[in-house]
Amino acid sequence: MKAVRVLHRIFAFLIVPVLGYLLGATIFNYFSDKVETENLSDASHIIVATSCDRHGPVTLRGFGWVYECSATVTNKVNGNVVTTTGRGFLRPDLIGKQVAGEGFNRGDLYPVRPYAGWGMVLLLLFGVLWFYVYIAIAWRLLPERRKPRPRPVRYQRPDNMTKPDRTVRVFTQYPRGWLMFFFLLLGCIGVFVYTSSAFQGDTVTTGMTIASWTAVALVLTDFGFRLFRTPMIAISPDGLQWHGAHLSWAEIQEVRLTRSQVLIIQPRNGNVVKIGSFGTTEATRIHVAMGHFSQATYAREGTSRT
Repeated sequence: MKAVRVLHRIFAFLIVPVLGYLLGATIFNYFSDKVETENLSDASHIIVATSCDRHGPVTLRGFGWVYECSATVTNKVNGNVVTTTGRGFLRPDLIGKQVAGEGFNRGDLYPVRPYAGWGMVLLLLFGVLWFYVYIAIAWRLLPERRKPRPRPVRYQRPDNMTKPDRTVRVFTQYPRGWLMFFFLLLGCIGVFVYTSSAFQGDTVTTGMTIASWTAVALVLTDFGFRLFRTPMIAISPDGLQWHGAHLSWAEIQEVRLTRSQVLIIQPRNGNVVKIGSFGTTEATRIHVAMGHFSQATYAREGTSRT
């Protein structure tokens, strides 16, 4: 148990922040590195790449290959020509082509970046989503805080005085739903980054593309399965009901709720049925409902038999 908690801390406070930075850098630089090669009239400098070296597939600029290219830079104002190195925005397919530039800033070559605004917008959206995922992962590791005492609520007479349905329906909860969202997001980023350059003779890029599409397909398939086949138990004075089955209390010999929050139903005739696992809140609802409605032998592991 301690080993699992240590791994959880490493994942939450080391791997997740690093991965978040790399994914954010990938999104931003994908748009920021798009350069202008058509309209050169307003550019103050003309950049022409001559040779390129590849780095990656993981760098400080995110996931994907980054090219460091030697280039000649022509100043359109005074005609000066210098040779320098450009990183990120130049690629082998731009060798020999003219790229619009803005000049130098602290010795670094800057091109015209027409899509940098999109990179900032998507980076902001990604940051909000990633912050939500990070809180979901790390919240359980934060020190517990004292809960405020609830304020008294004044009773209000309900508008609908009809008799409520006494059937309690409980659906399973997936506490690792954030992990599925994380894999979906990671797969979407991989599809977004690698698809455009896949199947062009680069084995690593092609493999990353296939892996990204596979991750997206698996997560969507899992989501669809859960959407239509989510385990559910309905507890009523008449008996138990779940997907495709209904048993009255006379047909049930024993019901047991395990410590792993799995509901085990033993019919008088037939095979044992296992439903779950449920979350802590859902298991408590099942326990309370069984205490009210159960006419069969019921037990919850770790508690006294009822």
